[in-house]
Amino acid sequence: MILWRPIAILAMLLPALAACAGAKPRSTRASIAPYALSGPVCMQALAQRGIVVQPWGGGSPGCPVDTPVSAAAGAMSRFDPALQTSCAMLVAWSEFEAAVDRAARDHLRSRVVAIRHFGSFACRRMTGNAGRLSLHARARALDVAGFVLADGRVVMVAAGWRGPRDQQRFLRAVAVAACRHFSVTLTPDSDRLHRDHLHVDIGPWRQCG
Repeated sequence: MILWRPIAILAMLLPALAACAGAKPRSTRASIAPYALSGPVCMQALAQRGIVVQPWGGGSPGCPVDTPVSAAAGAMSRFDPALQTSCAMLVAWSEFEAAVDRAARDHLRSRVVAIRHFGSFACRRMTGNAGRLSLHARARALDVAGFVLADGRVVMVAAGWRGPRDQQRFLRAVAVAACRHFSVTLTPDSDRLHRDHLHVDIGPWRQCG
């Protein structure tokens, strides 16, 4: 019988752990889908955050949206244009806004007053996996294109990701915070399809890239 000492086992595991640390992030299944909010409970959560919403028809027969809402603003910043999304996605975004504002103050010395976006709802298949509906099909995702600052500057992902140093730092700080908050965060470093926006969602998968 061979008795394995803890040190010997650790020595065998270290190379594998090192390889994993340098690997490119992959999508993995999350144990519980975040923000499982719906109906009156979700609407109450928005009201508690001071977010005013309007009715939105929401989705389509093939892509239904749970508790669809339309909002001109979140808890801290307005949307440009108004955002049509699911109640759960709006709650998730409202809880992330403080991190965005903090990153702007730290790196750009100004606060964020508006979020420019490419939308939340789109009835389509997942990019790169036609066998599964995109989280956009249920309005549980948002594509963020840029940020308007209180001092009048506009920081767009397309130009700023590899643009002026302060904008790079700000956008990357937002992306790092998004990885901690959302299920999936995709950036211009992920692939060419995300070269001009940050994708965030509250689906059942985990990925930061």
